[in-house]
Amino acid sequence: MSAWLKALFVSIFGSHSGLATFFISMIPIVELRGAIPFGAASSLWGENALSLWASFGYSLLGSSLVCVFLTFVFWYLFNFLKKTKGLKKIANWFETKLKNKSKNINKKTATETDKKRAVWLKMFGVFCFVAVPLPLTGVWTGTCLALFVGLSKLQTMGAVLTGNLIAGILMTIISYFFADNTIIVLYVFLGLVALFVLIGIIKLIVDRCKSKKQNVEETEISENIEQSNVQK
Repeated sequence: MSAWLKALFVSIFGSHSGLATFFISMIPIVELRGAIPFGAASSLWGENALSLWASFGYSLLGSSLVCVFLTFVFWYLFNFLKKTKGLKKIANWFETKLKNKSKNINKKTATETDKKRAVWLKMFGVFCFVAVPLPLTGVWTGTCLALFVGLSKLQTMGAVLTGNLIAGILMTIISYFFADNTIIVLYVFLGLVALFVLIGIIKLIVDRCKSKKQNVEETEISENIEQSNVQK
């Protein structure tokens, strides 16, 4: 598999492993977490492989730019999706997910009377969310979540970029223990990505089945009520 990946990325980026790492860190789900072991993988890049800290630097830069960009365009993009007929369902699904994720943060600040402290608690919640080096907790989701819980642009970037820095350091430390073969870390991470996506798809299917069943039951109840009223 590594030979196939090597051929793919070499055909796209040549020997520019730093540039490849920079762009890979911008991809949703993969982001900085997958980009760090990717850039340092000697089985992919050979003598052009980056050092772990160089890979960390390129990954941090690319993913941080995503945060800054998304902070300024999120609401415009989100409102556009909600107004577009073919994309409205995606926007509504994404909104539901963000609402569910923001509940835990909002619960901790709901009873807080000090507004400044409430803001700091929200920022800390977003920071902790992004700092965990797992799939679906990176700058893409973290930035959207921060804006969704009401943080300003500056507060959003502060919380997300700091969390992203910590996640990058943790991922670099993890990769250090596999310094001779960081491709293993990349494969494990991609395996987790596949697992998280699979769980999400299964959960979506189950939720849809439950929703359809509930709609059928409600329809049957309303029909029975109408029939009983007619008989009376």
